[in-house]
Amino acid sequence: GLAMMMLQNNEWNLQRAVNAYQDSMQGKSKASSKQTKSRTEKPILTSDVKRVKIEPSTTTSVPIDNKTNAKTRFKVLSWNIDGLDEQEKTIDIRTRGVIDVIKREEPDAVFLQEVIPIAFDLIRNLLPEYDSYAGNTEGYFVVILTRRELFKVQNFEITPYPGTNMGRNLLIVHTMYKNSIEIDLMTSHHESGTEEIASKERMEQLKLCFKHMMDAPSHRIVLFGGDLNIREKELQKVGNVPSGISDLWIATGKRKECAYTWDMNRNTNIYYPSTEYRPRARFDRLYYRPSTQTAIQFQPVYFELEGLEKLASIKRYCSDHWAIQAYFDI
Repeated sequence: GLAMMMLQNNEWNLQRAVNAYQDSMQGKSKASSKQTKSRTEKPILTSDVKRVKIEPSTTTSVPIDNKTNAKTRFKVLSWNIDGLDEQEKTIDIRTRGVIDVIKREEPDAVFLQEVIPIAFDLIRNLLPEYDSYAGNTEGYFVVILTRRELFKVQNFEITPYPGTNMGRNLLIVHTMYKNSIEIDLMTSHHESGTEEIASKERMEQLKLCFKHMMDAPSHRIVLFGGDLNIREKELQKVGNVPSGISDLWIATGKRKECAYTWDMNRNTNIYYPSTEYRPRARFDRLYYRPSTQTAIQFQPVYFELEGLEKLASIKRYCSDHWAIQAYFDI
């Protein structure tokens, strides 16, 4: 991902990109030792909670050192991890694959959809460097992970969708990043299916999410993403993306390699009988509303797919969706 970004930013000039990479590595401090302390306390996770204030805790706060403060790139990753696929009981191995990608990429914030309780337990146990917030405790649900050394979480809220037939909701975590930038993190898994009732409902869900983004205090940054199941004609029906909000794939140059996040041409997790036509779509999206504070530098620069490697032991991918990851210069 970093190599591709260096190439793109240097207009595909290989030598310039290599020089830029070496410069960036010289300025990069040794990776700080991973925090291994296990987390015993769990946030309140009931679906009817509207807003939960997070009390400061001396046990989980980590001082932000100068190395962390010098960090100049922000990454957010979103992924539907397909917790509902029980084929050959591979959920444990596939979830561990997801965790390996997160450990390798070290995103600042992670949006997960279709998480089930056993997967959530693995994620919390094996990613102690992140705090976790979930949209529910049973069935399948969404999760937001925030990197503990960088975020102070102010509160989080869960908004059920009134028209959903699938238990879908919107999870928002209100944060302070690096003690200086206020960021609202939002994720959702919008209504699935091709039926008209599902189509209408996910359009209402998307409109509600856009409204939350626009209504957030103007000094805050808002990042929203997830498996939105949206079709282009549906997006047009809701009036497209509101002015002031960016689709991060589009804002970073619409790289054709990232045009499909659910792609049966490339992803073989789900059996599809036809060899003539295999469906693919850009169901997973990341949206950004900048802060009006001019002092805040937070510029989207790159967008990529992750989770493209098959897991050798099961010859399957981590999920039927690819992960999407956006980079910002800060």
